[in-house]
Amino acid sequence: MLKTAAGVVSVWGILAFPNVAEAGLRVCNGSVDLVNVAIGYETEEGVRTEGWWTITSNACSQILQEALAAKRYYLHVADGFSESRLGGDITLCIREEKFVLYDGDQCWQRGLIEADFFQIETEGAQDWTVLLSYD
Repeated sequence: MLKTAAGVVSVWGILAFPNVAEAGLRVCNGSVDLVNVAIGYETEEGVRTEGWWTITSNACSQILQEALAAKRYYLHVADGFSESRLGGDITLCIREEKFVLYDGDQCWQRGLIEADFFQIETEGAQDWTVLLSYD
């Protein structure tokens, strides 16, 4: 169970499995609510965070189009009211509007918002699908 400002969220599952259809990272929303997704990952320039992708109920979005290079990716999931729906133990910076940022620390000093991301281990795969599900 995850506690949020909106109440208690049951996590029915965060399932990740390789996807052989296309290279990249695909996120599927198995919940009944619309979600907004931000991603973080390591690059040569530092940690990159990027958002937002809006994914309707029971739909998927191809977040990254190219073959995956990093072994770890981080996701932040918020509802339509910008409330975090699935927490995590990685804190990175985001903005309310669409963004691409580097260096995920010292958020408030840079006028950014701190957000909790959860980690996805891709095991070196070039493509991956994440299924989000909560109530």
